Amino acid sequence: MEPAKIRHLIDRHGASLVLYARQWCRNPDDAVQEALIALVQETPSPNDPTAWLFKVTKRKAMNLARADQRRTKHHQDAARWTDSWFDAKHDQRLIADEAERALEQLTEIERQIVVARIWGELTFEQIASLVDMSSSAVHRHFHLALDTMSALLGERTKH
Repeated sequence: MEPAKIRHLIDRHGASLVLYARQWCRNPDDAVQEALIALVQETPSPNDPTAWLFKVTKRKAMNLARADQRRTKHHQDAARWTDSWFDAKHDQRLIADEAERALEQLTEIERQIVVARIWGELTFEQIASLVDMSSSAVHRHFHLALDTMSALLGERTKH
């Protein structure tokens, strides 16, 4: 793959790939870096490099999480996030914290779909391939997750 195309993918999707990988591991930058290295080495280049990167980033992140579990022997710790999901400015921190808590209330599949759709800007078809579901099922999960998050965020703002 051409260096300019790789740079474009990093500029366009780098932050959302890190956010996506953060669901499975504590070192999401490492997972994204490993996925990018795999993309450079992939011959021939994938037809849809964006969807491919998300899929491989997930796999790399899961591998990193499993390695961490073996090293630390704390299976529960590997499933938790120690870093914030968002890198927000100080005045936006409160909003980011609320969104993070709402995301944590979703099921794993709903989180994957919401992050891939909103921050990754993947299409429902790309996400369907990523999570092995039909695009209509992904669409349903996405809207259910948004309803859940909306209700959670609405409850918090009423207090």
